[in-house]
Amino acid sequence: MSAGAVTAQPLPSPKAGLGAAMAFAPPASSAAGVLALLHERDSALQAASLHRLLQMIDVWWTEIADYLADIEALYEDESFAERQLAGFIASRVYFHLEEYGEALKFALGSGNWFDITQKSLYVQRMLAECVDTFIRNGQRAFVPQQLAAGRQVSVQLPEIDMEEDQDAAASAALNDAVEGVVRRLLEVCTEHGEGASYALGIAFDARRLDLVESILNSPRAIALPPTQPNSKCQLMLYCLDHVQTLISSKYFRSQIISLLTAEFEKCLPVYASGDAESTQKLSAEEQAEVRGLLFSGLCRCLVEQDASGRVAEILHQLLQESSGAEGLLMASQIAFDILQMENQSFQQALLDHPLLRAPEAPAGDPENSGESGERSTANGDAPAPDAEKKEENKEEKKEETKAEKKDPEEETEAEKKKKLLRSILSGEAQTAFSNQFLQRENHTDLMLLDLYKRSIDTRSSLLHHGVVLSHMLMQAGTSCDVFLRCNLDWMARANNWARFSATASLGVIHKGHVRDSMKLLRTYLPASASSAASSSPYSEGGAFYALGLISANQPSTSVRDYLLEQLQVAGTASEPKQQGCCLGLGLVCMGNAEDSEVYEALKQVLFLDSAVAGEAAALGVGLLLLGSSNAAAVDELLAYAQDTQHEKIRRACGIAVALLMFKKEQEADALIDQLCKDSDALIRYGGMFTIAMAYCATANSGAIRRLLHVSVSDVSDDVRRAAVIALGFVLCGDRQQLAQILKILSGSFNPHVRYGAALALAVACAGTGQKEVVDLLLPLSSDSTDFVRQGAFIGLGFVLQQVPDAACSEAGAVRQQLQRVIADKHEDVMARFGALLASGLIDAGGRNVVASMFSASGVLRQEAAVGFCLAFQLWYWYPLIHMVALSFSPSALIGVTISSAPALKKKEEKAAEKKDEKATDQKGEKPTETSESSEVEKYEPYLEGMSKLRVPAGWKVACVGAKKGQFAYVPSLASLEKKEGKKQTMKAVLSTTAKRNRQQKKKENEKKDAPETAKNEAMDVDEEPAKETEVTKNEADASAMDVDSEEKSEGRSKTEKGEKSEKEGEEENKDGTGKEVELKNPCRVLPQQLQCIQLLPNSRYQPIFPGRKAGFVLLRDTMPSDPDEFLEPRGEAPAAEEKPTEEKEPEPFTPFEWSG
Repeated sequence: MSAGAVTAQPLPSPKAGLGAAMAFAPPASSAAGVLALLHERDSALQAASLHRLLQMIDVWWTEIADYLADIEALYEDESFAERQLAGFIASRVYFHLEEYGEALKFALGSGNWFDITQKSLYVQRMLAECVDTFIRNGQRAFVPQQLAAGRQVSVQLPEIDMEEDQDAAASAALNDAVEGVVRRLLEVCTEHGEGASYALGIAFDARRLDLVESILNSPRAIALPPTQPNSKCQLMLYCLDHVQTLISSKYFRSQIISLLTAEFEKCLPVYASGDAESTQKLSAEEQAEVRGLLFSGLCRCLVEQDASGRVAEILHQLLQESSGAEGLLMASQIAFDILQMENQSFQQALLDHPLLRAPEAPAGDPENSGESGERSTANGDAPAPDAEKKEENKEEKKEETKAEKKDPEEETEAEKKKKLLRSILSGEAQTAFSNQFLQRENHTDLMLLDLYKRSIDTRSSLLHHGVVLSHMLMQAGTSCDVFLRCNLDWMARANNWARFSATASLGVIHKGHVRDSMKLLRTYLPASASSAASSSPYSEGGAFYALGLISANQPSTSVRDYLLEQLQVAGTASEPKQQGCCLGLGLVCMGNAEDSEVYEALKQVLFLDSAVAGEAAALGVGLLLLGSSNAAAVDELLAYAQDTQHEKIRRACGIAVALLMFKKEQEADALIDQLCKDSDALIRYGGMFTIAMAYCATANSGAIRRLLHVSVSDVSDDVRRAAVIALGFVLCGDRQQLAQILKILSGSFNPHVRYGAALALAVACAGTGQKEVVDLLLPLSSDSTDFVRQGAFIGLGFVLQQVPDAACSEAGAVRQQLQRVIADKHEDVMARFGALLASGLIDAGGRNVVASMFSASGVLRQEAAVGFCLAFQLWYWYPLIHMVALSFSPSALIGVTISSAPALKKKEEKAAEKKDEKATDQKGEKPTETSESSEVEKYEPYLEGMSKLRVPAGWKVACVGAKKGQFAYVPSLASLEKKEGKKQTMKAVLSTTAKRNRQQKKKENEKKDAPETAKNEAMDVDEEPAKETEVTKNEADASAMDVDSEEKSEGRSKTEKGEKSEKEGEEENKDGTGKEVELKNPCRVLPQQLQCIQLLPNSRYQPIFPGRKAGFVLLRDTMPSDPDEFLEPRGEAPAAEEKPTEEKEPEPFTPFEWSG
């Protein structure tokens, strides 16, 4: 096409726009003729050429690119009327050339030609480039703010290219244009769509606090009802839930928390009073829900800011409300939420606050004196003769002062509410309900342990130790140690440190039972508190360690004082006792950095330069000063690590420094640089875990780059292994990215890297059962290196926790593989030991707990991070595996209400009372005090604060839409054998001869034994919990024996036959039909199951926060005066319905002693 031919065509007016040009444009075979018009002197022809080129640019951009200089010249000519069109065409050409920076520069100068509402690929790419530039400029401008505030930014600096586009960044006009486009984009997101969360993400990445505030206060967000998505209330909760994962800068995160605190404070009086227009259409329950969400969100922000005084004021304000139990329910739910954040110092500050402090006890009342966090020392002394006399004197004093004590009925309502709230904040209520759940729902398969015990070689101390550890993990928190009691002779084979570890395992089994800790372990504790002589120092040291495990994150003054005294008494005579005391003190006083007495005692042991005791002392210092970043302590630990010759101490000092830097992020960068550049591999090893703890769950790209570099370049295998494990900590909140990274590292030639990859997956993916993670671990389970197989088994044990075959097809195969490896005598001992640990982990806590780094509300768990960090030091010392119990969290939904309604007696209780009355009448004796009443009297001070805090047995939730067996318990070996036996019996029935003989015998027996048959049928009816029948004492005993034998064969402990059959019926319904299934309170609810949980309509109990489907849920009782069944928290006292179990086996708290 020639230039003259083009001029002969009727051209549209430049003012007619792009639509008119397209209407008159004929098809073109080349752009040469149109491009020639650019050299014309007539501006109208140049403009017409530009309009024509705009139509042709997507096809003929290669030819147009040769004329970019001419087009840019027209754009730079300010007198040219269509200069913006020229800039737009230049931008489109650069877009096709993939020069996106230049394309954006010309697009921003093209005015209205650049329409951000279009859905074309060009517009979307330009918007993305514009947003990236905006984020870069924002981050570049934020760096001076961090430096001015004294914050470390060395790890973040590589993320920002300070040299890139310096001309564009220096141009204020271009920056203003970029911000203008982004603001228009954000307005579209917030005002005309559902993209407010995307707008917040852009503001977070750009470090623009003003934009975050403007988005939260946009007109549409304020106008929407608070319960609707994209409303201001929901956007604030969104920011709070994702502030940890979306914001990598700790300084900017603190600014966001401060902003949210101010916004919550601003919204609370408006929404609480119902004056806002958006809340006027809400019902009373919805307004209460919004009010509760605002209080909860505000308190979470205040916890992050360590503002305990303001939280105490809010809780006190809720307690003072007179609108029924609504305020008390909200305060209790907030208290449970605070406990999930695992900030022990904050909890203690709340308990010490004047508004929440317990009323002063009368003079001479030792039971109520002091703070609730302090435990009574009645059970806190060693079983020495002098101590027993003191105990008797204390009991006499208690009896004398009992009459002087204030009658609970005389207490004011405010005092009762405060006492109840303190029982929650101290952790007593949470521990009581959690232990009750783990005991009732214990599904441990004891037949597996018997199978493992028979499979191992009795001469192998490592495998013997592995079975003990497997039992410890299976029964963690369940208080059931039947297996140990039934195998005392076998347990006596444990010697030296194996005995230390076996004794300490009792602390994991009875974790949380702080009040009975001394009573539980008195058989192993020293007979005299003042004597350093010991017949079994390893058992005593293990008992000290067990005391710490029981009381971890539940400070007990009596246990703390006892361990401190024992540490001083032990001196240098016994390293095992020193080891146990140091670890126990660290666990009891975890995070209590202000306890200088314990710090000095641990430091004194450390400076003794004993390898074993010094290692434990260093770890104890790390636990004590957890997250404090104490500069003086860090200097002392590093200085001593440089001076000592013991590798154990140097390594432990590095781990202790890592614990001190927990969640410090950029504040720890200078220390991390120092540790990583040290010539000592043990110090660099500590540096890797310092990165892991400082940047835990942040997915910080700078930390990831450093760890990846060390994992492939360091000369020490130990350091490389630690770097790969640290990746699991940093990326535990981003499992998808972690799996992609470890997919490459799991194929490394270095076995230590492959081992570290397995443990990194265990940290981040525990209990998920993700197929891609299992596919990575399965090849490692058949690795040629023994310790790699061990790590793979441990990783599989974590990943497949609570995962049935229906949820993961490989779960059943992995369980069979573990059993096969344990029984294979030709398998390497290290691999068999790993398989034993995996078998305990996969069924941990009676198949009711999961090792999770996050709480049910998504908050990073401090205790879990510490547990994983120390447990993975098993490479050097096996007893540190016990620390993994700190990461266990019950997968439970526990509904709790505050009610004074009378409790209904269960039918089983009524039958038992009738039987007792009948037996008493026959003997002519007065009723004796039952063990239940004695236990209640024993725990009277414990129950005072929780007298109205109850678990209603009638509350249920529905599980809807679950696949067959997706959330079922793994069947036990006994049930599988029973099914196989039934199948074999059915095959035998096919014989006609045997069938005929059986029928003939049956007829003869029916004639002879008709009376006995009737009697047996009556017994069978009596065993059904749904029917109430009066039986004789002999028949009841026989029934109890039958139940006992059946439960033992099933390998389950502390469950009645009625409860077991009911739950099995529920599982059958759930597995068979997949329809709606009702789950009774309390129940196991897996994280994957949350989407299937629905609240039942018209239920008597309604959650105070309707969105809660896991953890502790406070319930509003709509019929508080009607009686109902409650599962009362009685500490270690057995429940009434468990009396038959009490006769079947010894009480779990009875101390025992090994022979030999």
